[in-house]
Amino acid sequence: MRPLGLIAAFTSTLYLAVPAQAWNATGHRVVAAIAYDRLTPQARAQVDALLQKHPDFAALSGREAFLAASVWPDRIKGDGRFYDDTRPDAQPTTLLAGFPSMARHTNWHYIDIPFSQDGTRLKPAKSPNALNQLQRILKILGPADAEASYDLPWLIHLTGDVHQPLHCASRFSKSQPDGDQGGNLVFVTPGRNLHAFWDDSVGTETSDTSVDRLAAEITADYIQQRGARPRLTRGYRSTDPKKWVDEGFQLAKSEVYTFGTETGSREHPVGLPAGYEINARRVARVQMAVAGFRLADALNQRFK
Repeated sequence: MRPLGLIAAFTSTLYLAVPAQAWNATGHRVVAAIAYDRLTPQARAQVDALLQKHPDFAALSGREAFLAASVWPDRIKGDGRFYDDTRPDAQPTTLLAGFPSMARHTNWHYIDIPFSQDGTRLKPAKSPNALNQLQRILKILGPADAEASYDLPWLIHLTGDVHQPLHCASRFSKSQPDGDQGGNLVFVTPGRNLHAFWDDSVGTETSDTSVDRLAAEITADYIQQRGARPRLTRGYRSTDPKKWVDEGFQLAKSEVYTFGTETGSREHPVGLPAGYEINARRVARVQMAVAGFRLADALNQRFK
């Protein structure tokens, strides 16, 4: 979700549920769990060592730190140590040991690739964005990267982000000529927007037991689907973030905005068609599996 200002400082409450953050904390932790369990021993050892150097994960280790890192870029949106660098009057906070930057980088989480269903004039996606930051990190991340312990949580998180279709698209319409901010301005239930609906589509339980169970179920279902319908999952091992984003954009058009051109309001939301929620859950589960496999492959390549 786009920056809405939530949650206090990043503390030992790392595992508590938080408002939807694309995916929500459950989704990001599921993606991370799938990826971590597919790391090679060499990659896992190097990743574990890097996260130990990160100031916010020093007390954690191994898989626990990896899953915590998956939600860290969302947590710092409301952390007073960090500042909102997207504001024209941004005032940098004190640079703390172990951090190359105290900026929240809220515009790194998404890329607003524009499209319209009614011919509204489009505006290009702004930069920086999720795509160019993923490309930058994947280019430099590795043993020689002096900021690898900082870059790694961003890679884990942004990989999950761009596999949520609404982090790859913004619908422009006559009623919203500046775009709908990835579904944040479209309301589908009273007080709830389309983006949050998709963030929460696989659930909100964040306990280790729930995340591990969900990750195992999603992985098993995906492997079975891949074997039965290989053409539908061709390219799932791609480590090219441009492909990830392009797929997310196409899914936004084909699977998300299937209810027409309405935008609704908090008081009078758009009615979703029958079967929409079931399909959203199906798409989300596949995307989480793909994100986890791809993240593991990217890390295994970078840390041989």
